[in-house]
Amino acid sequence: MKKTLFLLMAMATGLKAWAQTEYKGTFYNKELNIHAKLHLEAKDIPVPGLELDSCYGYLQGNLNGSWIIMRVKSLDKEKAVVRAVSERGADAQDLEVRMSEEGVSLKQVGGTYIKGVEGRKYVKLPKPLFLPR
Repeated sequence: MKKTLFLLMAMATGLKAWAQTEYKGTFYNKELNIHAKLHLEAKDIPVPGLELDSCYGYLQGNLNGSWIIMRVKSLDKEKAVVRAVSERGADAQDLEVRMSEEGVSLKQVGGTYIKGVEGRKYVKLPKPLFLPR
């Protein structure tokens, strides 16, 4: 009986750890009006409004265009590094992605910066940008 209970507890702990490292979900920051859809383990997300077969995810909302995650550079339990490209294809940006039960944190790494839009002006986005579930 003790072995069975121990085995069940170990399996539950393992499943919880696995669920926390799954890079998948839909996220929305109401305050900034920015939403994201991610699935970094599989390239199976269609981008609304664009004729693109599939990608690893996207960011849309009050941004300077949509940003599409085209490549996953690295992926481990703690973080992922992805390459996002603007819908126009003119800009590309590396993002460090960290998942939690509360949401996803996106930190811009070097290069071009993804900017937010308020009215007709560009504004700086917080670093890291947090999008709750």
